[in-house]
Amino acid sequence: MPKVKINDISIYYEVYGAGEPLLFIAGLGSDISSWSGVVGEFAKNYQAIIFDNRNCGRSDAAKKECTISLMTQDIIGLLDYLKINKTHVLGHSMGGYIVQDMAVSYPGRIDKLVLESTAAVSSQRNNLLFNDFYEQLKNEGHTPNWFKKWADWLFSAQLLKDSAFLERFIEESMKYPYLQSALGLKMQIEAIAAFDLQSKTGAIKADTLVIAGRNDLLITPYESKSLADNIKKSTFKLLDEVAHCIHIENPKLFTDTVLDFLNN
Repeated sequence: MPKVKINDISIYYEVYGAGEPLLFIAGLGSDISSWSGVVGEFAKNYQAIIFDNRNCGRSDAAKKECTISLMTQDIIGLLDYLKINKTHVLGHSMGGYIVQDMAVSYPGRIDKLVLESTAAVSSQRNNLLFNDFYEQLKNEGHTPNWFKKWADWLFSAQLLKDSAFLERFIEESMKYPYLQSALGLKMQIEAIAAFDLQSKTGAIKADTLVIAGRNDLLITPYESKSLADNIKKSTFKLLDEVAHCIHIENPKLFTDTVLDFLNN
C-alpha cells in the first residue's frame, strides 16, 4: 500500500489508469473511499490519483495544527513525488477549499479545475454544525445515529426515502476499517473554520467548472454560484435531484458532467 513522507506526515495514495493526470481531493472526514464509485470511470481516460488528506483514512494524523494551506502543501509534495508538474484537479466540499487555495498559491501546477459542492468560505452555520458533530463523536463514538445525521446533510430527501440505501450507508460506514478519529475531525473542522478565500478567488486563472446539487442543504447552490461568479473562466452547473455528495448520489450524472468539461 503506497505511502510517502510529505512534510511532517505520511500520505496514503493510489493511482489508477493512464493519460493526463487528474487529482481527486475529498471533503471533511472523507478519504479515498469517497471516490470508489467514480474513479474507475475516470481511469479509462485519465491517470486518476486519489489520496487521504492528513488526519483522515490511512494518512497520518498531524502533530501540529491542520490548515487548508498545509493540506495544499501536502498535495504539492505528493505531486512532486509522483513527478507530476501539472494536473487537472477535482475537489469536493473541503476538498474544494484546498483546490481554490492551490489555484491561488500554485497556479502553474493546475490545468483544469472542478469544484464540487463548495464555496469560497465556510458559513458560520456550518462551522457550528460541524462542531456539534465533533462533540457527539467525541462523547459517543461512531454510532448509527451519528452516520444517520450526516446522511441527512449529505444526500437529497428523495434518496433518503430509500430505506435500503440509508441502511446500507450506515452499515458500510460502521464497519469501515479506517474511520476518522474525533481529534482528526476536530483538526479538519478548525481548518475549515479558518478558511476564507473570498477576496482571492478572482485571481484564479484556470478553466473552472463549479457544480452544485439543487438540493444541497450543506453548501447551498447560492454559495457555489457566488464562487463561480468570482472566477473569470468558470462555468456553473446546477444539477437536479442531487444534494451535497453528487458523485455518490448519482455517479453517472457526475462523471458525465465532469468528463464533458475535461474533454472539451
